[in-house]
Amino acid sequence: MIYKSPFRISRTTRALALTLAAVLPATLIPVGAVEKIGDGVAPTYDEAYYATLDYYGNLTEGSVVKSYALNGATALTDYGVYDKVVNLTDGTIPAAKDDTTTFDFSKETAPSHFYFEGKTTAPFAVLPWTIALSYTLNGVPTKAEDLAGKTGVININLDIIPNKNASDYAKNNYTLEAMAVFNQDDILSLKAKGAQVQLVGNLRTVLFLALPGEEQHFTIEVGSDNFSFGGMTFMMLPATLAQLDQIAKLSDRKDELENDYEKLNKSLDTTLDALNSMTGGLYSSAKGLDALNKARGTISAGKGAIYDGIDTSKLDMESIAALLDPVSEQIQAASETLTKSKDLLQTMSDTAVSLKTELTQTKNALNNLEKSSGDLRDLTVEMKRLSGNLERLRNALTDMDSIPSVSSPLAGYGDISDLCQARDTVVSLESAYQAATSGDSPAFSGTFAEFVSAQVSDPETCQKLLAVYAKRQQMGSDSFDFLLDNSGSVDAVLDALNGTTQEVNSTLNGIAGPTADVVSRLAYICNEMGALYNLLNNVEDLAHIGQSATDKASTLLDKVGALQTLLSTYEPKAQESLKTLENLSVTAAGSIRNAETLISNTEALARTSGEQLDEGTKQTLEGLASSLRQTAAALSTTKDIKSAKSNLDSIITDTWHEHTGDVDNLLNMDSTAPAQSLTSGQNPAPQSIQVLIRSQEIKVPDKEEEESASAAADKGSFGSRVGQMFHDLWSSITRIFH
Repeated sequence: MIYKSPFRISRTTRALALTLAAVLPATLIPVGAVEKIGDGVAPTYDEAYYATLDYYGNLTEGSVVKSYALNGATALTDYGVYDKVVNLTDGTIPAAKDDTTTFDFSKETAPSHFYFEGKTTAPFAVLPWTIALSYTLNGVPTKAEDLAGKTGVININLDIIPNKNASDYAKNNYTLEAMAVFNQDDILSLKAKGAQVQLVGNLRTVLFLALPGEEQHFTIEVGSDNFSFGGMTFMMLPATLAQLDQIAKLSDRKDELENDYEKLNKSLDTTLDALNSMTGGLYSSAKGLDALNKARGTISAGKGAIYDGIDTSKLDMESIAALLDPVSEQIQAASETLTKSKDLLQTMSDTAVSLKTELTQTKNALNNLEKSSGDLRDLTVEMKRLSGNLERLRNALTDMDSIPSVSSPLAGYGDISDLCQARDTVVSLESAYQAATSGDSPAFSGTFAEFVSAQVSDPETCQKLLAVYAKRQQMGSDSFDFLLDNSGSVDAVLDALNGTTQEVNSTLNGIAGPTADVVSRLAYICNEMGALYNLLNNVEDLAHIGQSATDKASTLLDKVGALQTLLSTYEPKAQESLKTLENLSVTAAGSIRNAETLISNTEALARTSGEQLDEGTKQTLEGLASSLRQTAAALSTTKDIKSAKSNLDSIITDTWHEHTGDVDNLLNMDSTAPAQSLTSGQNPAPQSIQVLIRSQEIKVPDKEEEESASAAADKGSFGSRVGQMFHDLWSSITRIFH
């Protein structure tokens, strides 16, 4: 199958798209914005790109030479990036800005033809091919610089690789011609596989051709005893010969017919697949007809039993019809019962509505009772709490002791004056102990008790001092000193306090007994309130039960109302269904009796025509099975047809793909397409365009040639030097005819 690229469109479609692209914007331009119509005269030009390569295909120098026919114009504008622009015609100085070069001429001195050279290497990067050269001497890779004057077999290897950076126009339309010229008298042998080799006089001309988009690898094998090589000459140019229009027509026809071919190809595949799949189906159908014929024989043999079964069925149908006859009256009775049930339920619903008011009142009364019991419950709880407090008060009054008298904290330490003297001694010993245990080298390292024992020799005095020290530490030094210093005043206060305490004790002993008796009686009364609390629990339970009962009764009454509403809604539909069922039973009984009549008539007809129908069916099935087998045998050859079709499609598809990008772009060529400038897409299409490339010569230069080459390098532009190069080449070819 030919693959159709989703990005490829026919030339007719492209032309239509370009026309619309040009026309539609024009329709949007206001009338007042229409530009002034010019005279239609514009310069035309031809473009040539000249390049020289080193031995291996690397660019050494490149220039574009453009030849303009001004056609009466006094100015021209060219687009492109140039390293330098050289006027080859007159002294007009170009004006260059960014990628635009402009020449303005005076009307009187404007030339009819104008030439300029733009030095640039940019076009070389977008040429449709890249060129690479390599060399071998007697099969050994050798530098080109070392081959001049050598003896042996030299292979010149030429690799022509399509350039992915080239424009689609260049990829699809440019052809490449590579030429090399050898003097027959200077070589021993020459081979160039795939090339056209011509002898012109004493010159051997080797010519290679590469089609658009084609990758080629050429080898020129030269045998020489003094090798020299004039270099390769390459020409790249769009194919515009009139004969190539046939390729464009073929491509157009391909675009136009490709869809139809694909549809035909798919349809043929579908048809062949269907025919092939029908083979098995036909054989199966034939076998099915055989089985059907056997079934016919079985039916024919068993038709007597069928007739008997039909008679039995007629009797059964009559019995069913008889059973359906009373169904109508039964359905009418059911309808009347449904109507009475609806009326009874309506009465119940009305009664339920009247009961809902009384239930509401009952529920409110129970709610009030429950709230009152709650207040009484709170009272009994407080009474119980009061009973407990009164009991604790009675126990406290019964167990109450007399308030003890208060004594001084310093009692038991002897006379106050002796205690003051002991306190002063302890203070002195504390200061001495602090001094003895401080510093980097303390004089004493034991405890304070050990220090006092060491300072006081009398054990009794030592124990007394340590007791005063311990009491002073317990009470705090400030509190101890205050009590000691004010011991007289403190003792007086304590005596007055103890007197008051004795009076209070006497009063409490007088009231404790009667108070305890009163408290005991109040506690008894509170305990009696517990019985009321239990009674309130029973009242609350009763209220809860009553509320629950009223809620359920209310819900039940609501459901009775809902049931009555539901029955009122669906009762008409139920009556309608019963009526339909009644009509259905009457109709079914009639239909069964009609079917019984039809079966009787059919049985009579079958008994009359059965033998003729059986024989005719037998002959038809046997003949149809035979025809299906013959047709299936004929269709079994579709596999061979499909295989041949697939091979043919593969050949067409492979060939087409080879010449539409896989190998070359021959069928993508369009000799009528306008040429595209190599310097900028902003330039109009040139009248002609060509690329001329020459590689470096390999030879041993003599002194005169070196001087001539040096002189040539000192004069003329690159374009003139390239022109002289090709002039010399042509002269060498034509010289043999003079």
